[in-house]
Amino acid sequence: MQSGHAIVTGAIGGLGTAICKRLIAAGIPVIGTDRRAADITPWLEEQLDAGEREQFSFLPLDVTKEEQVQQLADQLRAESKHIAYVINNAGIQGNDKPWQLDSKSWHRVIAVNLHGTFYMTKAFCGAMAERGFGRIVNFASMYAYHPGEGQSPYAAAKAGITGYTRSVALDLAASGVTVNTIAPGMIWHERLRGVLPDQVYEEMIARVPAGRAGRPEEIAGAVAFLCSGESSYVTGQTLHVNGGLYLPG
Repeated sequence: MQSGHAIVTGAIGGLGTAICKRLIAAGIPVIGTDRRAADITPWLEEQLDAGEREQFSFLPLDVTKEEQVQQLADQLRAESKHIAYVINNAGIQGNDKPWQLDSKSWHRVIAVNLHGTFYMTKAFCGAMAERGFGRIVNFASMYAYHPGEGQSPYAAAKAGITGYTRSVALDLAASGVTVNTIAPGMIWHERLRGVLPDQVYEEMIARVPAGRAGRPEEIAGAVAFLCSGESSYVTGQTLHVNGGLYLPG
């Protein structure tokens, strides 16, 4: 791993937690961001041990606000904190039929997933290119390839991220900066327990060739690989971490 900090958006969610812990374990100090600043104290106490907390700092951020993202980049630069790794993990879903979907919901899903990825990449990739090293990891979804019903804005945003990733990877390839995407499938974590009925869960698992849900730690391992020296010749790619769900159809 190269010297420098990682910044992880959506840090206090299920995937974000695992990603932060995995990068810290790899020796990378992590700056976590999330718009749910009120949740950070209990999250720190429950999720990170004392040693991990020494390598973690938190800054509130709404990735849909370009001015906030740029202010964050300016603040970190003023503090001489070099961002070598950007993990664009923040994301939300929408759920409605196309004829019932309101414009506010559409724009919100696109803004968090796609615009947020753009704002973060824009704010940090220039300094990465100047230094000759950087790792940007974006998040698509199986829905970019096999959409679920009622998920048109989410599918559109995640498909957009795959195209954006390939284009930016081409722009930055000669500068030592890699840009890749992870496409998770069904990943089970605590935040899903209260919102996903057992029947729906079982129906989803039945479609996974591996016969089980993935774990957040498996996504975090993929992030760590894409941030490592072993992936230095990998750019513009989508890494499918979904138990073979991408294969059928």
